[in-house]
Amino acid sequence: MPVQVLATLFGLFRVVILLITPQVVALLVDRVITPLLGGEQKNTSSIFYFLIEDVPADNYTKIFWTLAVTLLLFAVLFFLFFYLKWHLAHFFSLKSEGMMRADALKKLGNASGQLLSRYTAGDLILITTKDPFNVRDLYIQRSQGFADCIFYLAVAAVLLSRIHWTLLFLPLAGGLFCIFVILLYKKRIKEYYESVWRDSATLSTTVQENIYGVRTVASFAREREREGLFDADNERLKRTQYGGIEIFAYRDLMIRIARVCVFLGTLALVIWLGVAGRITAGDFTAAMGYLGSLMWQFTNFIFNVNASQRDLVSGKRLFDFLNAEDEIAERYGEKTPSDRPAIKVEHLSVKSGENYALEDVSLEIPYGKKLGIMGKTGSGKTLLCKLLQGLAEADEGEIFIDGVPIHDYSRDALLRTYSYAMQNVFLFSNTIASNIALYDPFADEDRVKRAGSLAEVDEFACRFPDGYQTTIGEKGFGLSGGQKQRISIARALFKNASVFVFDDVTSALDLETEHAVFRNLSRECAEKSMILVTHRATALKDCDEILFLENGKITERGNFEELMALGGNFAEIYNRQAKEMNFTEQA
Repeated sequence: MPVQVLATLFGLFRVVILLITPQVVALLVDRVITPLLGGEQKNTSSIFYFLIEDVPADNYTKIFWTLAVTLLLFAVLFFLFFYLKWHLAHFFSLKSEGMMRADALKKLGNASGQLLSRYTAGDLILITTKDPFNVRDLYIQRSQGFADCIFYLAVAAVLLSRIHWTLLFLPLAGGLFCIFVILLYKKRIKEYYESVWRDSATLSTTVQENIYGVRTVASFAREREREGLFDADNERLKRTQYGGIEIFAYRDLMIRIARVCVFLGTLALVIWLGVAGRITAGDFTAAMGYLGSLMWQFTNFIFNVNASQRDLVSGKRLFDFLNAEDEIAERYGEKTPSDRPAIKVEHLSVKSGENYALEDVSLEIPYGKKLGIMGKTGSGKTLLCKLLQGLAEADEGEIFIDGVPIHDYSRDALLRTYSYAMQNVFLFSNTIASNIALYDPFADEDRVKRAGSLAEVDEFACRFPDGYQTTIGEKGFGLSGGQKQRISIARALFKNASVFVFDDVTSALDLETEHAVFRNLSRECAEKSMILVTHRATALKDCDEILFLENGKITERGNFEELMALGGNFAEIYNRQAKEMNFTEQA
């Protein structure tokens, strides 16, 4: 705020120079140019008469150089204040813009799924990128622009009244008419900018989906349909913008007509006053200077009104998001889990409409336990993993860590307790090493390669010319599904948290690679807790406890021998997969 005030003051000093310069020019015309051309030397209404008050009236050379040096000094001060205002305001405002963008991204990162469900991907892209820029523009450009305009108009009115009081009538009437027109169109313009934002967000979402889903679209030969969807969104935005053009055209036409009428009417009045001898030639020159500047200030004022309405819409979106209540995120406290957390789940349930996505789940994971989870697609395996980490919320029941309810812990500290290899792998447009070292980008290369080796990333990374420094595209373009899964496993191993969670991250691996990865995981996570979600029963033989989920319920539980003796779904799946493996090996 102090910087903005100082920048505004520099801007006002610049406006002052613009206002007083015609006063010096008027004096130059009346006391030098007019008499040298044979006219009568007259006293002007200039406020700078004191500069030449003691100079003989016929000493035109001294009068000229006194006034010329004054004008030169004004020019130097004008550019100095312009430089100070521009650089001071923009230098510090860029910092504020960056902070707003960082706050929006932090809010996004800590937001619950419930809050994020209110926004599309396009909404969030605009909120974290374009809106902070527009808010900065509002505070730096628009607020100072309004201050400059209002100050100029007020002081110019005083100076014009010094020349002749009748010169105020038409500019005042024109200004009131412009304000009326602005108020008349204010609501429609606000609605226009809201529509542009909404349609831009929709288009951004469509573009993002087309980019990320390019392989899926191509594989189903649906390029034309996706292009059609893009064209429809693009056309909608274009129609909205056309509507804005029509609004601005009508409004600006009315204002421009008013400006021309004010200019011509005031010009005629100034000429009449000059011919009638009511004002001097210098006053005429000053009045014409103010008249031209007034028209420019009217234009500047209208431009700032347009931009401020756009910026206000952006500001409302940004601060609504930043100040949005996130009841779920606010449930969490400030505690930090221990390095050897013991997890307990009591009667956990999550509703999905009238049914349950997860129902009455209870289990214990003392530190160091290896828990296996199996079940059909949609049985609640991934949901349970997310609940344990605070990435989803239960409707009933409670989760305890070291005997303390999960919501007493800091959400950030809670997430740092888990190394989570997700079912849906997301890779950044960066090197293989950078994707693995996501948790600590400045880690040494040996640590990265060790994690990659344990996840069998070496097998394909070393075949690239640049090895681990090979750049991969967004979402892993250029890699197979199995290669992306191995990088995801390496990323979790690199984090090396207290509890490892592997959510069906070997589904795209061949059996040989999967066995190698599981051997490495067993060795690396021997002393730590591990939750292993998989569709392959053969991978769970060494788990301390295995859960089998059906429709959100635990229908079978026990160690490998107990479930095989039970002869239920797990045993059936294991026997079938074991036969398939034997058949494959024989083949």
